[in-house]
Amino acid sequence: MPFHRCLLAPALCSLLFTLDAVANDSWQDPPAQPVILTVTGELGCCPTGQALFDLQRLDALPQTEVSTLTPWTGQQDSYRGPRLSVLIEQLGASGDWLQATALNDYATRFSLEAARQYPVILATHKNGQPMSVRDKGPIWIIYPLSDYPELRKEEHQQAMVWQLKTLQVGR
Repeated sequence: MPFHRCLLAPALCSLLFTLDAVANDSWQDPPAQPVILTVTGELGCCPTGQALFDLQRLDALPQTEVSTLTPWTGQQDSYRGPRLSVLIEQLGASGDWLQATALNDYATRFSLEAARQYPVILATHKNGQPMSVRDKGPIWIIYPLSDYPELRKEEHQQAMVWQLKTLQVGR
């Protein structure tokens, strides 16, 4: 994008440069920092069917903030990270469900329908701070339960995997 166009809409230009940088990143190559998320399945971006992410790569995606109370927290907290639907779209993933697996090998399969309809995020920050393994990080799938009471169902709570390490996209 020519620089002179950026002078007209700096915020839009910044977003476009970020998206362009993300789109040109080879998600198949090992990232600079330790891998915290591996996504597998039919991925249009990656002939190997695998995309690797460190915190920097996840932070390069457009970020969404969700403030919510969860069944596992005693207060409403603010979470930030990329929308799950944006990640799936950026990877060119084809599928209707995800299998999420945690560091302790807990795994659950859930439909992508809610992630496409609501701002479900891969939270990497809680109350402005990067999430540690001790605090359910480095990634926690967060559903906006406080804003959308219809999401307060067991099926969605089971999909709120913390200490997330892999996502497998399937049909």
